[in-house]
This record gives sequence, C-alpha cells and structure tokens, in this order.
Amino acid sequence: MDQPAIIRLIALLLLATTIAAVQLTNGDDVVTCYECSDDPNDSSLPWYDPQCAKYDYNGLNYNYKNYDGCLLRIYDSGYVYRGAYNGPYEDGDCGPWSYYNECYCQGSYCNTGSYCEQCGFLPPTPRTTEHTTGTTTGSLTTIDTSPATTTEPSSPTTTSSDPATTLRCYHCIECGTVDEDTTPIIEDNFLSCSTIMILESVEVIRGGSYDAHPDGECVEHTESVSCWCNGDLCNKHTIGF
Repeated sequence: MDQPAIIRLIALLLLATTIAAVQLTNGDDVVTCYECSDDPNDSSLPWYDPQCAKYDYNGLNYNYKNYDGCLLRIYDSGYVYRGAYNGPYEDGDCGPWSYYNECYCQGSYCNTGSYCEQCGFLPPTPRTTEHTTGTTTGSLTTIDTSPATTTEPSSPTTTSSDPATTLRCYHCIECGTVDEDTTPIIEDNFLSCSTIMILESVEVIRGGSYDAHPDGECVEHTESVSCWCNGDLCNKHTIGF
C-alpha cells in the first residue's frame, strides 16, 4: 500500500473515531425527565397537566441536553412541578426553599414514584385541609363554612355536599397509625383514598387520589406499595383495606 493510501486510511479511522466519540458524548448529555405542572395558572403552557401530582406520574416528558438530572418541586400551595436541573446536587439531595421544596435525582424518568420522602417534606395537598365541606372551582377549592352534621374525624360524617362526589381521606406522612389527631382532608374530586408504604424505610404516607381504583386494590412498585379504598376516612390501616 502506497503512502497516500495509508494516510487516507488513517484519516478515515480518525474521522470515524471522532464521530463515535461525539455521538457517545451527546448521548451521555441527554436526560429525559417528566415535565409538568398542575398549577392552573400554568394552564396555557404546554407542560400543564392536572395529573402532575400523581405519585407514579408517567405523562409529559422532555429530553434535556446538558442537564445534570431531574427534579420534583412541591410548592407550599400544594401544587407540583416536575422538570430538570443544573447544579451541584447529587442523586437524592434535597433543596428546601422559601416557598417550595425540591428533591433531585439522576437518570432518565427518575422524577416520579416519589414525594421526596427522604427529605421529610410533606406530600402535595389539595387546597382544602379543614374538616368542612367544600366546593371546587377549577382546581381550587372554596371553603364552605356551614357546619357538617358531625365533626368527629374518627367516624364518617354526612356533609352538605353530594356524598357520591365528596370523599374525606386521612392525610399525613410518616404515620404508621392514625387517631383523632390525624388531619383528614376533603376534596370534591377525590375518587379514592390511598395508603403508600415505602419499602426500604417502612414509612407510610396517606392521602387522597383523583383516580378511581377498585376498593382494596394494591400495587407494588419498585420502592413502594400503594393501596386504595373508597370509603370515607377508610385509609387508616397500615397497608391493605
């Protein structure tokens, strides 16, 4: 083989190596994160999704180039934002800020199946946290101060709202048991109550769900088990109903 042919061969090999390196680098620089917000003020934005606060959200997502990882942001108002971040954070780090809390993770699609339990943050809440009846306008709840028939949270109550569409659920984090001091929440759009157990820590999270589930259904996820029930204040057991 003559010298010009050898030079051309070396040049082709160098070019192929460069292209492969660029492709590999570009692949490493892309992370896919869920991106959504359930704040109605963001309803005109492409990432608005009223289901964004679901524990195992698997909806809107975006490929981010040159980002470090994904995040979950829980606002003090109870709304949720999922997206990507750049910054000096490691997988599992927590960021409490003035009016919201964040936790960070690394790896595509990692910002779901968690409410930042490792940080001790409260999970997302609906806008109503009182033992009163309520009516919903859009995604915001308006408090109706008219008294309920009973006020004991330990037993089901009859409210002035339609019992077919109004459901009370216990809402708490790190609560292995519930008692008369455990705060119930009421939301016209709740279709079931939930109990989530984090497998590694055996931590229990209770709340309401906007999705309908068969009474007594349980689903095991990678790091947790979720169970649902359909009665008023029914999510008082550790797991199962």
